[in-house]
Amino acid sequence: MTITTLALNGEAIPLMNLKVTPTMQFAEKDQSGQSSSTANAEQGIKAKELRVSGTVSFRNAATLKRLFELAEAKSASGSLQVYRVANLTAQAINFREGTFSGAIDAPQQDNKMAWLVTFTLREKVSVAEKKEARAGSKTAATKQGAGGAKGSGNAAAESDEKLTWFERKVLKPVNDALG
Repeated sequence: MTITTLALNGEAIPLMNLKVTPTMQFAEKDQSGQSSSTANAEQGIKAKELRVSGTVSFRNAATLKRLFELAEAKSASGSLQVYRVANLTAQAINFREGTFSGAIDAPQQDNKMAWLVTFTLREKVSVAEKKEARAGSKTAATKQGAGGAKGSGNAAAESDEKLTWFERKVLKPVNDALG
């Protein structure tokens, strides 16, 4: 029986026989209707989750108590506490912050003087969310930069290529005439 630690906000959680299983959901919707088609519509990648399980000896009841306290902790704003997660599996999949999700349970183990503790941590700000946020800010910056500055003819030619026929033939001449 090995003891491996999981740390939440720097606090070690000693669980014997620790198992951390990462999961990630790919949301999709069936597009086949009543046919036998296998067509699906992708609906994005959901937050990663870590399913954690391990045993806690009856002699270490304080560990079990502390885990339940962490699970029900709230932040100053009243939402579930977000924890920095330190674990080799979490590090391998770039899982940095998470909240308790679903349920935490600790049934007594038969023939052992221990509880089998299981819980799930859900990623708070996923990598996919960060990518979307960065892509959104780049798009906004590009739009602002293209229309905001009066530049050389080369910049105007580049923006002309991106305009639709209606924008190029109708709106742009009106805009240029108005100044």
